[in-house]
Amino acid sequence: MGRESLFDPLAIGGVTLRNRIMSSGHQTTLVSDHLPTEDFTAYHRARAQGGAGLIVLEAHAVDESGLLTSHTIDASRDAIVDAYEPVAEQLHDDGAVVFAQLFHGGRERYTGDYAPPAPAPSDTPTDRLKVIPRPLTTAEVRELIDSFAAAAERMDRAGLDGVEIVGSHSYLPAQFWSPHLNDRTDEYGGDLESRCRFTVDIATQINERTSDGFVVGVRLSAEERHRRGLDFSETVPIIEHIDAACDLDYWSVVVGSSSTHRSCSYIVPPATKDHGVVEQPGRAVKDLVDVPVIVTSRINEPEIGDRLIREGAADVVGMTRALIADPAMPQKVASGNREDITPCVACNQGCIGRYQAGLPIRCTVNPETGREREFADDEAVETASAVTVVGGGPAGLVCATTAAERGHDVTLLEQADQLGGQVRHYAYLSHRGAFGEWIDTLATRAADAGVDVQLETRFEPANLGTADADDSTDAVVLATGASGRVPDIPIVDDAQVLTPGDVLADTDSVRGDAVLVSDWDGNEAALDVAMACSESDRADSVELATATYSPGENVQQYVQNQLLGTLSDRGVTFTPNTRVAAIGDADADASRTDTDANRAGTSSTGTATEVVLENIHSETRERRDDIDVVVFAHRGDVAYGPFREAATQTDVPVHRVGDAWAPRSLDEAVREGYELGREL
Repeated sequence: MGRESLFDPLAIGGVTLRNRIMSSGHQTTLVSDHLPTEDFTAYHRARAQGGAGLIVLEAHAVDESGLLTSHTIDASRDAIVDAYEPVAEQLHDDGAVVFAQLFHGGRERYTGDYAPPAPAPSDTPTDRLKVIPRPLTTAEVRELIDSFAAAAERMDRAGLDGVEIVGSHSYLPAQFWSPHLNDRTDEYGGDLESRCRFTVDIATQINERTSDGFVVGVRLSAEERHRRGLDFSETVPIIEHIDAACDLDYWSVVVGSSSTHRSCSYIVPPATKDHGVVEQPGRAVKDLVDVPVIVTSRINEPEIGDRLIREGAADVVGMTRALIADPAMPQKVASGNREDITPCVACNQGCIGRYQAGLPIRCTVNPETGREREFADDEAVETASAVTVVGGGPAGLVCATTAAERGHDVTLLEQADQLGGQVRHYAYLSHRGAFGEWIDTLATRAADAGVDVQLETRFEPANLGTADADDSTDAVVLATGASGRVPDIPIVDDAQVLTPGDVLADTDSVRGDAVLVSDWDGNEAALDVAMACSESDRADSVELATATYSPGENVQQYVQNQLLGTLSDRGVTFTPNTRVAAIGDADADASRTDTDANRAGTSSTGTATEVVLENIHSETRERRDDIDVVVFAHRGDVAYGPFREAATQTDVPVHRVGDAWAPRSLDEAVREGYELGREL
């Protein structure tokens, strides 16, 4: 396989991919009664129609004991055959090859309303999920081997092209491989051959029980990336033995493990990770085997995938989140429309974050993801209206563009000299991914759709309904966002009090040696500020006090794990279950009267002011005199006056989206902007 490229076809076993772009197995929660739904089909069809060459359907439990959650697809029942026959047919009609993951997590398992024993090779606990498994009997091991093969038979009967045995991330096959987790004394434990027998027997039985040309692959973590995990020196002989002992059609290579907080972040790597974590393992595995090798991990741009293939690090690249963000990415690249691709920002909120919350898949930057059936009708409006959108952040840009693409005459007013709103504050932080590129894409789309963007232009609600008003305006959309919120507590006038926007927008805003970041709800803005202050010379010490059980509590756990690990390495102090009760006077009854007067610029000395911290459970207080600056990461503060004024000035409908309606997350802002743009 020499100098192939991203859009060259590739034969794997008995099938041929039209290109080397794969949507890897990932949970969608578009599942009912452990079977795929119509929304599941529509979701994957969008990726097939968008040009993906290979679609690997999510983890399928091969046995009832392997149902990871209440929305895991169950491949142990014959009902899966009838459910998947139309799915396979439609995805094939759309040009994609379709595999399914065969899965059992062993000791790596979430629990629902009932937690049956988790079967595993041995009873070694898993640190992250806090599960103590029970050892499988030899008879049960053989039954599970049969279950894997029977599930593969069902996929074959349903018309799928192949299956992938999931041995990655310390799931059940890898638990057998590992000498650290397998202390069995029967034929499935002991030396390397015995520890690999579980996987070899599964692959052998699948090949014997499925039709000619049916593809069988194995997914493994080349490195598990934790102290007691398999490293590459241990996985090399595992790969060599399994590859020689059975007839496999491909290997899929990732890194990481489900079993520790540090290593699990590689399952869906945040923006702090890049494709480099699998590039060298991919090259090494390609040198070990003679079948195609797939690599997956933060391959978020087609140029990266193409380079990995051209340079021999992979034969196929998993670009899953790139396809979640923009299912038409392959078509856009092939047609030379690269600038219109919606980039994945690696926030992990709508994809893996919602799965871990038991919710259907969505995407922060693509409001259609997971709702493809709902938004299938995209007809132009019969009568165009003149729409004024106020605010050029994500909600305003998405609303304006969506309305303009449907035929409305849209004007967008933004009082700043650039678009992006609050997102611009963190868009270019090193740990935040492609937010800046996303804002640029939104701006380009708005221009292409014909939106009249007017920067440095204030909206004057008092002009509505007067002689100065633009009589052609049929609807007004307020997407004006929110400013940083300072809590209603006693604060002395000379205290240096900031919000995340202040800190991130102005590198000179922090004056003082000791910074306290006050986190109200475990949000990512608090982590952004702590990261920014700790990676520069802004402060000698940074403390993050959170009114939750842990910092970043509401940040997706893989992102949270990575950022907290970095902050810990940098010496940031974490103070949980704590809020700021007062600054300067713990006993004062009067609250602040002028928020702006308490912000940067009021104190030129950086002299420490007494800060009173309160435990949220006991309400006991501690006075601190070692803090120079307090940054309140307390979500948004909305100015509701413009809406009230606009709503009373005219009969023109006045709508609100995003934080202008009420402070919430970026997900709600984009969703509401898109939905309103369709409804206008």
